[in-house]
Amino acid sequence: TLGRPLAPHAVSTSAADPDPDPDAPERPAELDPSAPVEDLPGVGPARARALKEAGLVTLGDLCLHAPARLVEWPHPLDAGPLPDEGRARVRGAVVDARLLRIRGRQSSVTVRLRLDGSGDEVRAVWWNQPWMKERFPAGRAVDLSGAVHKGRSGLELLNPAVGSEEEPLPDPGTLQPEYDAPKGIGDATFAGWCRTAAARCAERMAEHVPPALLARADLPDLPTAIREAHDPRSIPAWEAARRRLALVGLLRLQAQLVARRAGRGDGGARAVRVDAALDRELRGRLPYELTGDQSAAWQVLSRELGRRTPMRRLLQGDVGTGKTAVAALCASAIVEGGGQTAFLAPTEVLAEQHHMGLGKLLDAAGIGHALLTGKVKGEERAEILRRLEEGEIGVLFGTHALFQAGVQFARLDLAIIDEQHRFGVGQRSALLEKGRGVHLLLMTATPIPRTLALTLYADLEVVTLREAPPGRGSVSTRWVKGPKTRKVIPWLAERMQAGEQVYWVCPRIGTDGDDKPGAAEARYAKLAADERVREFGVELVHGKLPPDERSWRLERFRRGDIGLLVATTVIEVGVDVADATVIVIEGAERLGLAQLHQLRGRVGRGPKDSWCLLVGATVAAERFELLERTRDGFEIAEEDLRRRGMGDLAGLRQAGANQEGLADPERDLDLVLLARELCQGDPELARRLGSGGPRLTP
Repeated sequence: TLGRPLAPHAVSTSAADPDPDPDAPERPAELDPSAPVEDLPGVGPARARALKEAGLVTLGDLCLHAPARLVEWPHPLDAGPLPDEGRARVRGAVVDARLLRIRGRQSSVTVRLRLDGSGDEVRAVWWNQPWMKERFPAGRAVDLSGAVHKGRSGLELLNPAVGSEEEPLPDPGTLQPEYDAPKGIGDATFAGWCRTAAARCAERMAEHVPPALLARADLPDLPTAIREAHDPRSIPAWEAARRRLALVGLLRLQAQLVARRAGRGDGGARAVRVDAALDRELRGRLPYELTGDQSAAWQVLSRELGRRTPMRRLLQGDVGTGKTAVAALCASAIVEGGGQTAFLAPTEVLAEQHHMGLGKLLDAAGIGHALLTGKVKGEERAEILRRLEEGEIGVLFGTHALFQAGVQFARLDLAIIDEQHRFGVGQRSALLEKGRGVHLLLMTATPIPRTLALTLYADLEVVTLREAPPGRGSVSTRWVKGPKTRKVIPWLAERMQAGEQVYWVCPRIGTDGDDKPGAAEARYAKLAADERVREFGVELVHGKLPPDERSWRLERFRRGDIGLLVATTVIEVGVDVADATVIVIEGAERLGLAQLHQLRGRVGRGPKDSWCLLVGATVAAERFELLERTRDGFEIAEEDLRRRGMGDLAGLRQAGANQEGLADPERDLDLVLLARELCQGDPELARRLGSGGPRLTP
């Protein structure tokens, strides 16, 4: 069965029906939730491997795998047209069916249907399913239901389900959970396995949460939740079941975080004591006074560097709040204590920026430093590695080259990782394993939403910078559209005439054979030939340039030799030019909120007022209007999390559809707090829940 008809429902918290229906069909024999998925009919070795790759090994795993969504089968439309969005259902007679071969293996089948009630016509399209044409002879009565899609010829049903007298679709009002099946397995087949596992294993699934806490959160017990998730009686029952299954994943995650924090203990870290004299000396090396936020962050971090327990801190701050200065203080303190620091960045541009920006400070203090990236070869690389192993280099800046096998530190005591979300689990581990008891400072200019911080970074102790250094100009953001785009280039010429510099960012390098806007090479060619701006100097930078050439072009822009820099998002981080006051982002609808906010951070780094111009399609209007309204990276991060989902919090993926039982980042914040409360208050429960789970980031 696809689900029971919609009916009023009060969520039950009992595991069994106290008054069973004597006429109900006999319940199938129960199965052991720990039994392998191969015990289900139709699950052979190949399908079992596909399920295992998705983390589904036992029947219990299938029980706890929440459906991706719940669909209520709609009532048929009496007349056209189709609604603008959502799902629709139509019944009628086939007018005709056409098969169109596009190129290669791509094809589309388009069916015109005349509705029973009104005689209006609607269209349905199936992509890459050429055999569907044979199912729709003219005059055949069919029942179609699916998502409404805006095609080239107007609204249409996209890949709808097909019903007939021989194989009818479910009745209107029927509730049907839908699943995103693992690769290589059909959605319907996978749904059947989940429902079978739920029907035969639910009663034997152990409940770890005390009834009082379940009642407080208005949640059913686990057996009830499993039954209602896979075969719901009502929408409220399914939503309560979704939340209860979400709690399973959040409990497992919080248990592992508790275990990871408890397991660090005395990890043999070098304790570097920053007394009042050293604090004054380190602060005095900076060319400016710390802001209040920077000073508070430094006090926290310096205190932790003085402990034997390895520090695990996440330093987050909006663009331009001065995270690098705080990191420089930490690195200098470590070197003064006899250790070394690895300063890791995801791109050569950012690594070079850090090395260039902090090199003078380190030179003045007599601290050896070097830059190690993939382009450093031969004798130069060998000399850096020799100095590093002999302890002559106190701070090593670099990219992924830092955690390669041949890189040996004399005594690595601190690892600083900027833009930490760009590195995977294994990469961070490889760097930490180059020392013993290494302190870890993660940095991000993409503020972590409070929900994600509570969930994923519960053991990292987040330190936050919000206050921008004094003397910075304002940054205004404008969405430029329609006729106003013609005024952009003349206005840029005025800004450059006044001695200011401009970024023009495009989301891709070349045209790839199409005429869509947003290609950096095409934009550079047009601007370099435009007499209104070419006199100020126009340069192009993108990721496919040889590293030396890219660095040379960026350096010319930093020196002010170039007025207008056309670039891809390679300049998203690591380029700091005080005279750059305007950034134009072309094709901005192709970029996410966080990336647009990061790019905006390239301007406003000096005393002059600055501008961010978003040139993009109306499909991203909501995104652009938010950026126009606020510069608060924390507000933007919360919205970005809401849009994109939390990702696979305990695993290797870092973005995408919400996992952990479809936990919603904002609606389910109470579940995050409940999971923390349970695991921190009951170490034995945390131990049981955390064993055997996915490995977490160090």
